[in-house]
Formats: sequence, C-alpha cells, structure tokens
Amino acid sequence: MPPPDDSPTVPTEDTTPSETKPLRLDAMPADMPLARAPARGDARPRAIAWFGFSAFWGHLRHLLASAIATDNVDSRQWMVPEEPQVLLDRAVARLRLRGAKPAPTLTEAMGGELWLDFVSDTGDDVTVSERVAEMVSAVYEVTDGEGTLVLPRGDVLFLGGDLAYPVATVREVTRRLVEPWNRVLSKAPPGPPRLLLAVPGNHDWYDGLDGFARLCQAPLPFEENLGVEALEPKPNAFPVLAWAEAFAKGEQVEKPKAMAIHGYFPVQRTSYFRLPLANGLDLFGVDRQLKQVDERQSAFFKREPRSRAKVVIVPDPARAWGEKTAHGEATLASIGIAPAEVPTLVLAGDIHHYERSEEGPSVHVVAGGGGAFLHGARVAGRATYEILAEFPGKRASRALLARLPRTLALGGSGWLVLVFFALMSVFPLVTAAAGNARSALPLAGIIGAVYTVCAVMLAGLRKHRPHRVIPFSIVTGFALAAVPLVLGAEVHTWLAGAPRMLGLVLSLALSTMACGYLFGVFLAVLAAVGVNHEQSWAALGVPGFKCFMRLRVRSTEGGSTVDAWVVGQVDPVRKSPLVLVDRFTFATPESSPVD
Repeated sequence: MPPPDDSPTVPTEDTTPSETKPLRLDAMPADMPLARAPARGDARPRAIAWFGFSAFWGHLRHLLASAIATDNVDSRQWMVPEEPQVLLDRAVARLRLRGAKPAPTLTEAMGGELWLDFVSDTGDDVTVSERVAEMVSAVYEVTDGEGTLVLPRGDVLFLGGDLAYPVATVREVTRRLVEPWNRVLSKAPPGPPRLLLAVPGNHDWYDGLDGFARLCQAPLPFEENLGVEALEPKPNAFPVLAWAEAFAKGEQVEKPKAMAIHGYFPVQRTSYFRLPLANGLDLFGVDRQLKQVDERQSAFFKREPRSRAKVVIVPDPARAWGEKTAHGEATLASIGIAPAEVPTLVLAGDIHHYERSEEGPSVHVVAGGGGAFLHGARVAGRATYEILAEFPGKRASRALLARLPRTLALGGSGWLVLVFFALMSVFPLVTAAAGNARSALPLAGIIGAVYTVCAVMLAGLRKHRPHRVIPFSIVTGFALAAVPLVLGAEVHTWLAGAPRMLGLVLSLALSTMACGYLFGVFLAVLAAVGVNHEQSWAALGVPGFKCFMRLRVRSTEGGSTVDAWVVGQVDPVRKSPLVLVDRFTFATPESSPVD
C-alpha cells in the first residue's frame, strides 16, 4: 500500500492538463566561433566573478568544509537510507494525479513510459537561471527515427548537484534558483504535480547540505505544513550580520524552514537513494560529499545485483575533457559499478559542459549546463577516449578562450586578483620610480617565488607531472614579478620632470593591467595544452551554452530503454534559438535501441 500523502501542501499547478504548442527543435549548427560572446545578465544577483570578492567567501567555506571532511566528520553517518520500495511507494503516491498506479518500478507505475528532466549546476546568474527554467518547462517537437515526436515536460525533475554558487546556502539557493525558477514555473501551463529528486555537489556540501536539505528533502508526516512560505522563502538579506548578532546573543539564525520549486515535490529522505526505475533498470543517486563515498552508502548500493543495468547519477564524472578522473572512478568503484562490464548510464554534472562518450556497454554523460559559467571543450589533443558529442565544440571554445587575457586584465574575471597584483607591485614600483631599479631585484625575486607557488597550485601539481607544471610556472611567476620593474622604469623615464606621484599612479595602473593580461595568457595556455581546464574557464566566466537533458524511460517485456535528447541555448540572455544538441539511446541488453 502506498504511504499516506505526507508532503506539505504547496500551491501547484491545476490537475487539469493543458494543451501546449511544442517548440520545434533543430539540430545544433556545425561547431564554429561565435561573432560575439554570450551576454551576461544585468539583473541582480549577477553571475559570480570567480576571481572576485564574492567568490572569496566561497573559497573560505570550501577550505573549512574540506577540513571538516578530512577529519572524518560526516553527517551522512546519521542518515538512514530507505529501502527502494519505500521510496517508490512515496513517489507513486505523489504521482497518482499523473496516472501512477502501484507497480514494481516507477516507469511501469506510469504505464510503461516515464519522462525525466536532468539539469545540474544551476543557480548563478539570475537571468540565465530564468532562461534555464523556461527551457525545462517547455514542450518540444523533434524529428526522430519514429517520425515527428513530441517531448513533454518531465514527470520527474532531477537536480544533479551544486544548486547555487558560490556556496549553496539558503539565501543563495533562494536568490539564484528558487526565485527565478518560480517566476517562470508559476506561469507555466497547468498540470498535475511532479517529483523532485537530487544529489548534492561540492558547493552544496560547503554549507553542510543545509540549503540542499531545505529544498530537496521530503518532510516527515509530523512536520509543519508550510504552504506558500516554501515557494516564497525570505532568507536574511545580511547573513553575516545576522550570524554575528545571533552569535553575540547565543541564539540561532532564523532561516526559512523549507523551500520549494513550483509544481515539484521532493520524495527522498537522504542525500543518496536507490529507486527501481524500469524493468531490469535501477536508478542510483550517489553522494560523494567532498572526499569519498562513506562505508554505509557503499554497502547500501552494493546490495543491488551487479548484473542489473543501472542509471547512476553522481556528483562528479568519471571522465571529462577526454581524461579519466580519479574521484569519479573511485566513486563508481566504491558502489560496485563497473561500466566496462555492466551496462550503465552514468550521468554527472560538476563540469559545466556537455560531453558524451562510451565505455564498453555503458554511456558516460557530463551535463552541467544548468546555469553556472561555461567550461568549454577540450582544445588540446591526446584525449584518452573518443568524445562522441560535446557542446560547445573545439572551435567555439578556442575562440572564447582567446578572450581570456583581455577579460582578466579589464576586471571581467573579478577585481580580487587585480588588487592582489596591485599590492604586490607597489614596492617594486616605488623603488623604480626613485630611479634605483637594481635595489628592487631581491624583492622582485621574493615576489616571483610567491607568484610561482601560486601558479603551481593553480596548475594543479598533484594532478600532473612536475615537469609539465613547474618550469612553466617559474617562467610565469618571474615574468609577473618583472612587469612592475620594467614598466616603472619606463614610465619614470617617459615622465621625466613630472611629479613622481603621477608616474607612480600611472605605472601602477599599467602594471596591474599588464600582470592581469599575462596571468590570463598563463591560464589560457594551461587549457590549451590540457594541463588545467577549470581555472581558465572560471576566470573567463562565459554565461552561455546552457543545456539540460530530457529522458524517456520505457519498460518492455524484454528489458528497458532510455532515450535522451539534449536541449541547449548558446546565448540565453539574448534569447538565441533553442537547439537540439545531442540525441542518443541507452538500452539494457535485452532491449533493442530505437532510433
């Protein structure tokens, strides 16, 4: 028997279906450089500048959360995962107005066909968040192997982690995800309630899953019915001051008890779960926290027969940018998943890019295009596996990457790094302005060493061989240290006879911009040679190339089939046309692919 309906009463769509005209999707044009970069939104909160002051708070929270995780303080140990049947019964009860009836799997409960939307890495630029919500809420029409096919909005919305940036606090999840999505979804055509499922990413764990739980955790029967309050949460506008005041008084900060996305209801009680998805096909939602899968979770997943096919949703991929990732592979191994042996559809976000590849009978998909800045394609050669589809492609990514030095020099990546360069340049410039550049050489040597250490850390020494990282970092570090000396001497000569302060201010401005440009070149080269992809694209902060996946799961007598369509938008702020980025099918061994 299904459990009683214990979810809070949240205003949702009418239960009477409404006809919606599908949007026609055409295939993505061939990979080519863009005439102009995708635009950033003007509405607040704007996109996080990852080398800016806003992101600095996120980096501090990252360090603190990582220190706690390293000490093996793990809140997952308090979680009691439910049996798959219990979760299935609650999901079916919630979907009963959509025609669900008790059955062995969720797809069979929906009459043999289930639609699921997957979106990850969501809340950043609020304008982009609204565009992504519009994409997810739309109905599409495509030309398929079956003829013209309509892709309805999913019965289930699956959030793949990193709900908001830089830290998924209640306030940031509200501002960057809940509010913009609800503005869109409250105007969507009416229809019965849908399910919300999710796995947490690293940015969710920076806040100890507080924001994640208030949005994605199903309430218990005895908890308060929140109603409209969950759809319109009111977090404190000044969280640091609120924390300081509460700390001084020995109290706790007041927060919304729950948050809700319009028309979607959470059904999971823990950050990880198993769900019978279709005939011979299970759904695993995995939580790696900041370090690794815990022992209890590992034992929970390994109880499932290894021979069954699976859809496994993990917080970070086992392969990305043409390379295998140690964290991702360790996550799969810890729960008994061997993609090379057993058919598995591995879905992941974390990387803000779309990429599809195959490993034996399995398919790996990275689809973190839900709203955060873009991670472009691998532009270096020597990929360790064949990339079957990506969005954007190499040519567009190279063209965007070429903008990085100028973007960083002009403050487009944030002002924190430029302030750092300015402070590091003051003393060499003062010495150079005095006409005695030689006396600044020892100081420049120390500054060059500091820059070198920072460059080595950004390049990721632990991930790459030292001979690929250290020499390049040394050259960059001492080149940055030489910039104020050279510019200071040149400006002093050029402005001979002018007030010294004028020369100092001018040389400081030029030196700061030159160091920013040179640092941008360093980051662009790291990506171009395949050493580090994350930092360069974070600095560039491209708000375009957003995407989500619409999946159709079908149960048959012989097994099950998952058909996937990837919907994308190159320039969300300027509302460029929606395009079909990719189309593929994943089938269990007993099934035949349908194209």
